[in-house]
Amino acid sequence: MTDVTLLIDELEKELLGKKNLFGKCYVDEVKVTALLSRMRESIPQSIYEAQSLLRQKDAVLSDAERRADMIIRNANETKEKMLNESEVLAIAKKQAEEKERAMQSYCDNMRLSVHQKLDNDLYDIAVKLNEAMMNIEGLREEIWKRSNGVNNDQK
Repeated sequence: MTDVTLLIDELEKELLGKKNLFGKCYVDEVKVTALLSRMRESIPQSIYEAQSLLRQKDAVLSDAERRADMIIRNANETKEKMLNESEVLAIAKKQAEEKERAMQSYCDNMRLSVHQKLDNDLYDIAVKLNEAMMNIEGLREEIWKRSNGVNNDQK
């Protein structure tokens, strides 16, 4: 193949060398057509190679863009998922802390209630024991009185 620039130079020489007074250009049609034909023959391979390279570049860029978009989309989804999980975890932690406080309050109230009930029961037992002790003392006194009365009657 002939170098395209040489063919362009040759065509330019043909065109510039053929001027008349009116600025019109008369050229050898066969020669110009042959030059154009040779140019077409020598250009396509480099053009096809360049076009192929451009298509490859475009395909690579398109693929890289698609992959970058996918990576960004996945990163955003992961971020959202992590934020949601973090929010769920924070909510669960807050709910657990609230339940723990409620349970502690319930346990404290139950403990207080049990202590009050136990104190009331012990007080009732103490009152009953006191009554029983007084009854026992009364019975003992009566027994001693009767025993003294029996001793006095025997004398």
